[in-house]
Amino acid sequence: MPTLNAPAPAISHPGPKLVLAAGIALIGDHLFYGHALGISLAVFLTLIAAAAVVAASAQLRWRTGVIALFPLLAGLASIVETVSPLSVTSGAAGLALSVAILTGGLDQGVGATIRAAFGILLTGPFDLPPDFYDVARRAVGRWHTPRAAFLMGWLIPVALCAAFAGLFSAANPLIAGWLSDIPWSALIPSPDLPRILLLLSLLAVAWAFVAPRMPGRWDVVGTAFARATPTDIVPPLSGLLTLTVILRCLILFNLLFAVQSATDATYLWAGLALPPGVTHAAYAHRGAYPLIATALLAAGFVLVALRPGGAGERSPAIRILVCLWIGQNVLLVASAMLRLDLYVEAYGLSLLRLAALIWMALVGVGLALILARITLRRGNGWLIRTNALVLAATLYACAFADFSSTVAEFNAAHRLDAEQAFDLPYAMSLGSAAIPAVDRVLIDYDGPLKERARLWRWRLATDLRQRMGDWRAWTFRDQRLLDYLAVHPDAPSPAR
Repeated sequence: MPTLNAPAPAISHPGPKLVLAAGIALIGDHLFYGHALGISLAVFLTLIAAAAVVAASAQLRWRTGVIALFPLLAGLASIVETVSPLSVTSGAAGLALSVAILTGGLDQGVGATIRAAFGILLTGPFDLPPDFYDVARRAVGRWHTPRAAFLMGWLIPVALCAAFAGLFSAANPLIAGWLSDIPWSALIPSPDLPRILLLLSLLAVAWAFVAPRMPGRWDVVGTAFARATPTDIVPPLSGLLTLTVILRCLILFNLLFAVQSATDATYLWAGLALPPGVTHAAYAHRGAYPLIATALLAAGFVLVALRPGGAGERSPAIRILVCLWIGQNVLLVASAMLRLDLYVEAYGLSLLRLAALIWMALVGVGLALILARITLRRGNGWLIRTNALVLAATLYACAFADFSSTVAEFNAAHRLDAEQAFDLPYAMSLGSAAIPAVDRVLIDYDGPLKERARLWRWRLATDLRQRMGDWRAWTFRDQRLLDYLAVHPDAPSPAR
């Protein structure tokens, strides 16, 4: 049994365990896809536990197996009772403790077992990519070296390029139309992206328990992180990206992003007429959030590819391609903000849309900071600290902003300027901060919601006056609203 103080060696024979985990994932797909969660979750966890026993059978002692059964049954009991976030957490924790015991955690004490279980839960699913890479490398290693290098050198660029293409198809109806015209049935029979993602997720979860790293792995990781300086922070999976792979990725990414940027420049920024069946509102609404996800994924790749001291950072060609790609990502974020602005112009502002605008601005600043990190040759620690400072400053500023009032006032002003409908029920859901904006609308409103709005206003005003009667509840924002109500005690009547 390895000691907990030694780093976890690579899995000696991951191939059979990968087949075992894949079988569990396929069963889980039949249990979960298209069905509500229930006892199926307990069955799935039981199958994972059985697979873990099979994987550890060579070194398993019957006494250890009996002890490992108790936390598993305790976790499963809560899931059998009901499926809830707490019960799912209990079931996963019980399974993790059981697997940690099976792999020899108790030989080093209860504390080490608990830490090993945490390692399985928090980092175990992320072991699948490097371990799968190891399996694939061993498989193609039987061929001659040029063919193996060719296949492995194109695996990551093509896979990531397909991921970006999928995000763009969700963000851009034009690209989605082009992809739909491809005869996928001749290439991939009936592609089902949600089901594929479910299978991959189940495979990663099963792999975490079927092929866990050594019990001391979590201790080693924690100690290394505690001793590391900020510039020592190395992104995960960075060892898989060689100079050739990074170069191929960036070439493919820049070409793919150029297609998206060209469609935005043509139809969004230049305002040319869209193809029949595609409206500007649909084009704007569909693209904002997937494009932000694309930018975040791109930022993550840059952090991995251009880690301090890595091969990518020392290559001038890669640095130029990265800067070009970041520039396209900044344009992507700007396009996403313009899309959302067009949608707000058509349908009004909401708290979620306002938060999305702030979030997009933060992503844009983050991309600019990545470019600054590359130019200034700073480490990932500097980038993390700077982004954390920007985020803290933004959150502090947001603490002074009355977003409910801002949204209501914007919609009221937009309704009066553009002569569009005002979403009175949504404005009332914003609370007392929306009273001044609602009053502006009620001046010329004589619709069916008039009496409901008056009752809503009276209740909120009464609650505010009662709450502000106690000095302990005083706030400056409520005081400003109380001053407004003192000047406007009643809801305005429609003009005649």
